[in-house]
This record gives sequence, C-alpha cells and structure tokens, in this order.
Amino acid sequence: MRIYAKFIVAITIFTILVILYSNPKTAINIKSKILSSSHVATAPPGNKTESKVSIWISVTKIDRGHLLTKFRKFFKSLISHRGKCRAIFELNVITDNASRPTVDSVIYEFSKQYKETLLTLVHYDFQDVLKIVESKIEPLKRFFQSSKGSYYSDDVFYLSPALHLVAPNSLDKAIVVDVDTAFQSTICDLYNVFDNFTDTQLFGLAPELSPVYHHILWKWRNYRGDKYKTQPHTNLNGLNSGVLLSYLERIRKSAEYDRLISPEWISSVVQKYLFKGHLGDQDWYTLVSYEHPELIYRLSCGWNRQLCTWWKLHGYADTFDSFARCTEKVHLYHGNCDTPIPPK
Repeated sequence: MRIYAKFIVAITIFTILVILYSNPKTAINIKSKILSSSHVATAPPGNKTESKVSIWISVTKIDRGHLLTKFRKFFKSLISHRGKCRAIFELNVITDNASRPTVDSVIYEFSKQYKETLLTLVHYDFQDVLKIVESKIEPLKRFFQSSKGSYYSDDVFYLSPALHLVAPNSLDKAIVVDVDTAFQSTICDLYNVFDNFTDTQLFGLAPELSPVYHHILWKWRNYRGDKYKTQPHTNLNGLNSGVLLSYLERIRKSAEYDRLISPEWISSVVQKYLFKGHLGDQDWYTLVSYEHPELIYRLSCGWNRQLCTWWKLHGYADTFDSFARCTEKVHLYHGNCDTPIPPK
C-alpha cells in the first residue's frame, strides 16, 4: 500500500511539472536552467571579466525555411568562440510553444560539446512579449511595413526598440542578434564595446552594407537638389539591426527615446525624408541616426559583416561593391536574405 501511495505521489508531481513546463503563464513565461558544468576557470590576471553577458534572440516558426539550420550555426558559433572570456552567457530566447522543444534540443546538444561555457537559458513566450510591447511597436509597424504577409511584416522584426520593457529592470545592457548570424570572435569583445559609448548613446549598430537606403531616399535626394544626388553621404547609408547593443538602463530613463518612438515623431521624419520603409525596427534606427546621431554608437562593420548581394542583381551592379565594402576584421557574419555564411 505504501509503495502504491508513493507511486501516486510521484505521478502527481510529474504531472504538475509537465503542466508547468508546457503551459504559458499569464505573465511572461520564463524558465531558466544552468546547462553546463558549474566550474569556471579563473581568468588570467589583468583580463577584464563580466559577471554576465546578456544575449537576446528571437526564434519563432522554426519549422519554416532554414531557421533550424541558421539557429544551429548561430548557437554553435556563440559558445565555441568563447576565447579567454569567463563571463556567464545568459541566452534569452523569445520563442513560441511550437519552436521551443527544437530550440532547447539544439542548445542541449552543443552545450554538451562545449562544457567549459557556463550558460544560463531564459525562455520568453513570444505572445506574452507582444502584449507588453504592442503599444510601443505599433507605430513602427504602421510606418515600416511594406505589406501584410511580407517577410518583414512579422512582429519579430519590431521588438528590439522596446526590449527595455521586457528585460528585468536589473539588467542594464543587452546584445540583440538575428538568428542568421555567426560569431567569429568572442561575444565578450562585443560586450566590451559598451565601454566606448559616450554619455548620450543609447544604441550601437553597424552600417548597412547595401544600397537599400540610397534607393529609398531617391525622392528626397531629387527634392533636395543636385548636390544630394552626387555626394556620397556615407552616414545616409543607414544602419543594420542584425546586431544591436542596447543600453537598457539609459533607455528606461530617456525622455528623448519616448519622444522618438512616438507616432508623431515617426510620422514627421518619414514625411521629411519621403521615406517608405519596409525593414522593421532597422528603418527606425536609421531615421534616428539621421536626426540624432549623438544617440547612436556606430559599430565596426566587422561586427555585422552582411553578405546579402540582392541589390547587386537588382539595379546596382556597378556601384554595389562601394556600399558593401568592409575592410575591418570580421568578428561576426550576417547571412541576411538567406545568404550562406562561409564555413570556418
């Protein structure tokens, strides 16, 4: 009888755990795990260490296209390029219930291979996140969405400007990356770039390495006169949000940020530049950089070496290479528009 009672208790506990794991809560659904050995080697004297590097990535609808292949490449590159960094990698994954088991299986697979990397995994339910940020991202969707059903119409491309509303208030800095990226250097070196921010800078992004914004601004250039047609205006090439440094602590306190994310400001600057965007949050960061460059730290192109050549085949064959030029050391490849990332 005692054995039977113990069996019933065990089954009950197991059932409760399954329910808690699989059903999202009304608040954000977060579940954390330590996935590797608890031992962390002592950093050599003089090496700068951080207690935690907070990394954010959105992985939804992983069964579509090549997202699983991309996520595998991203995660392996993240933990295999640890270098001498001894920080804990806190990987925050915004995902959906259908994708989560696949995401977890990839993380467990590679965590076993790279046991020296101490990793904390935090899950955020995609729908719960949307409920929190929807008022902030609605203007972005209104002005920077080409058409419903298009690739960049998915809500996942609008989340990062409102990340401070989702992340814990205790978190002051975050690195946000696209799933189609692969590190070639340790992410700790990227995190250390925060030390280079001026007192006014809220975000860090690398330049856009295609003529997309040159193309979008053609009406504005014509309207402004001949000098805007011929001069290179490098800073008008825009920014790429595949890699983002977000200074959350400053954003939470910034009245200027609140003004710039408002529909009134976005509408005015869209009209000023005759701007018809379609690239989600990236369009917003680009317009902010035009009007308030003091808020943006410009990352080296080597931290977001974009590989897409779509524009080279669509009207810019003669000039594409001048937009795509990056002579810096490559720390991270970005295989945007489904471009294969070079093998290691």
